[in-house]
Amino acid sequence: MLKINEIYKMDCLDFLKEINDKSIDLIFADPFYYPENQKTKNAFQDDAYWKITEAWLKEFKRVIKPTGHIFVSFSSQKMAKFEFLLSELQIPLKSRVVWHYRNAGGRCADKGQFGKTYEMVYHFGYGDTLNFPEQWGEERFDVWTIAIPQSNFKDKKEHPFQKPKELLNRIISIGSREGDLVLDCFMGSGTTAVVCKELGRDYIGCDTDEETLKIANNRISNTQKQSQIQFVKDKLNEKESK
Repeated sequence: MLKINEIYKMDCLDFLKEINDKSIDLIFADPFYYPENQKTKNAFQDDAYWKITEAWLKEFKRVIKPTGHIFVSFSSQKMAKFEFLLSELQIPLKSRVVWHYRNAGGRCADKGQFGKTYEMVYHFGYGDTLNFPEQWGEERFDVWTIAIPQSNFKDKKEHPFQKPKELLNRIISIGSREGDLVLDCFMGSGTTAVVCKELGRDYIGCDTDEETLKIANNRISNTQKQSQIQFVKDKLNEKESK
């Protein structure tokens, strides 16, 4: 039986089969995008990719609660086929969030096309309401400008495809509430788990790469230490203010 607040070294489909029906409050997924600008097309690889994508979408539909939400970060180049697949599977698409960034010089290297400065974050599921803050802000709208982590950022880049904490903070804050269970079966460098720890959510997830799992668990451990240090500081401040 799987335990919460753990990341397992497992294939995503094997992992999802271990999750109970309608047991998850929020799912975030950042699946691998195979090379989008490849000059030759491997038809077998393309067919296998979409079969796997269909398989984990079906599992998401099974494990999400009737009140739950699903967010999937997906390639803008593949959005037409992805949305067609959602329609085939009768998964209700509620919003398309454009995650916009400009600090990605390497993605602008191809002289034959415009530089890539955004990705799609699809929101779908069955919940009636999102957990928006009372005060209106940028998170209410469907274009979010958030930088990709870099080595000199406070949110330091430790993985080639690491998602920003600010992006996950918005998704987890808006798509769940304290104490909810968040699933990420493409956990990567552990940003989902780190943000869950900071926001008081439980998490469960998996990844297949040993080195990536080490990065994720190290980041989670550091988050726990920082939380303990902040707790002590808050208690000291409370004493001083009395």
